[in-house]
This record gives sequence, C-alpha cells and structure tokens, in this order.
Amino acid sequence: MLLNSAGSVVSKDYLLDHAWPRMDAAEESLTRCIYALRKLLMNNKDYIATVYGQGYRFTWPVVVLDASEPVKTVAPSLAVLPFRNLDETTALDLQDRVIRQLSIAFGEALHVMPSGVIAACSTSQTVHSLVRKLSADYCLSGRFIGSGGQRHWSVEFIRGSDQALLHGQTLDARDAGEALGALTCLVAQRVPGLRPVGDRCGAYPVAVAYLNGLCQVQRHTVQSLRDAAVLFRQCVNLDAGYAPPWCGMADVWLGQAMIGVVDQERAIEEAHVAVSKALALDPGSLPALTRLALLTSLRGCEQAAEVLFRRCLLSADQADVLYFHAWHHWFWRRNELAASVIDQCLAHDPDCVRARLLKGRIDEQLTWAGERRLA
Repeated sequence: MLLNSAGSVVSKDYLLDHAWPRMDAAEESLTRCIYALRKLLMNNKDYIATVYGQGYRFTWPVVVLDASEPVKTVAPSLAVLPFRNLDETTALDLQDRVIRQLSIAFGEALHVMPSGVIAACSTSQTVHSLVRKLSADYCLSGRFIGSGGQRHWSVEFIRGSDQALLHGQTLDARDAGEALGALTCLVAQRVPGLRPVGDRCGAYPVAVAYLNGLCQVQRHTVQSLRDAAVLFRQCVNLDAGYAPPWCGMADVWLGQAMIGVVDQERAIEEAHVAVSKALALDPGSLPALTRLALLTSLRGCEQAAEVLFRRCLLSADQADVLYFHAWHHWFWRRNELAASVIDQCLAHDPDCVRARLLKGRIDEQLTWAGERRLA
C-alpha cells in the first residue's frame, strides 16, 4: 500500500482497515509493522517517513513492473549445424556451446534452434539439403582446422531461403571464449536489425564491447573480471541508455567478491547501484531482477529474495538464475539444497566457470560439516 501510494501520505486508518480487514486491530500493530519494515530495509530507514498526526509516506521513486506482454514481432531463426572435422561428441558439445552463447547474447530477439531439433533433421548428408530441410532464416556452418597450437574455426553464415553464402570467416580457436565472442559479433553484424539482449543498444561498437565483456565474465578470473569491467564501462560511456552492461557490472562486482579480491560489503553496494540503474532503464529485465534477488538475499531479506527468485525461475535462461539461486541458499547455509541447485545449473551449462567455483565452495562447506559431525 505504501508503494502504490509512493509520494503520498497513507493514513493510519486506511492502513489499519486494509491491512487487517474485518478485524479490530490496535494502532500498536501498525506501529510494530512499520518498525519491522524499516528494520527489513536495514540502513535505508528514510524510505518510510512518519507524517505525524496523519500516517506514513514512502519517500523514494517507485518503478512499476509492467506484467503485460508487449506485441512481439517474429524473431529471425538460426540453426547452428554441428562443426565438421571433429569427432561426434566434440562436435555436438561445441554446437551446444555456440547455441547457448547465442541464446544468452540475443534472448528472444533471435530464435536459435535447439540442437535436438537439428539432430532430428540430420539424416540429410549435405549441408545444402540440411539447411533446406530446417527452414531456418539463417544457418551457421563450420569446420575445425589445424592441430596442436594452430587451431581455427572456418565458419560460413548462410541465408536459409536460397542457401546463399552471406559471410565466411576463419576464427582463432585457441581461446574458445574469444572465438565465441567473435562468432556472436559476426551474427549480430549479419542479421538485419539484430541487437544483443535489450533494445536500446544503438551502436555496433557498444554491442561488440558488451559481448566481449560477457566472454570475459564467463572466464571468471581476476584479470578477466577486470577486463570485463573496462568493457562494460566503455558500453556505458558510449550508450548510457543500454541496460545490459549495468547487469554486467553487477556480475563483475559479485564475481570479485566470490573470488575474494574485493570486500563483500563494498561489492554488494556497488552491484546494487548497477542493478538499480539497469532496472531504471528496463524495469522488466529478468537478468536485473535475478541479480536483485541475490542482492536482496545478501542484505538479509531472505523471504523477499525468495519471492523474486520464484518469478525469475520462470525465465528461459535457467543456468543464470540457478547459479544465483544456489548462491542464495549457500549464503543462508542451506548447503545441501545449494548443492542440488548448483548441480542443476551445471547440467544446463557444464562449462560455467563461476558455477564450478561456487560448487567447490559449497562442497567444502558440506565436507567440513560432515567432519564436524563425525568429531
């Protein structure tokens, strides 16, 4: 009720009548609830102001999350074919990794066909017939070249309607993260009107910096997180109205806190600032809401965090949400539940470095607890 009337005074009588309908509640009940709310908001007691003799007022701006579904245009479709010149298992693993990367980078703006759909049509022996059978707007085909220290991907970007080659390129595959970043940029450049997640990125250099920042976060080392911070700041400087880099900045701070190179309290504060800016630009951003859920948990508001996580778990990018949900359980020392959730995350994305790092921390706690029980 306070949020709905943000900026306006809500009388005590109104709060008593609507919070405790058909009950004879004393004003002391309301006073205790306001006290509890202020305690829940920790140091931010100025959010709720007492207007003596009248009631209470929520003082800060409120962003309304619009749950209505906007009218959507049909997204272009893309099929990623298994890479050639590799054994079957390696080719399928690489195909899955490329599909995940493109799905995360572009969200609903690009319909990336699941590998299972492509496998069901793979009875065709040639790329030409497979492209025609899939009926995708675009296809990405590639093959592995070289051995040892000289490893490359030769990729072809094909238009589905007439199987015309739109672009061919050789990528250095010695660093898989950089190669995936370059591949994502290639797709962003070749599909008309396609932009990374969020629709406010108005310049190609911003998209490149953002996608490269994502790749650095995925590597999740001390240096790569520092490099990611530089790239996300570059995005913000080039386009202050683009929300995803602010989520990237939050990931940098949280990642540095997990590794132990920055103070956790400072990391939480900086990440919260970044997420707040992302939500101000895109109130319905599920990545921002997911990070807000974790930060809410780390600030001691367990039940409020659970409410946010329940909404976020309905999203398509399960690996991302499950990682932060596992961290939430780990923070509240529910180590067995955290272990189960992080295993689900790794089942979605086995190559997620930060998830493997968190799993190691959780397993350490479980081992320590087991040894303590035995002692």
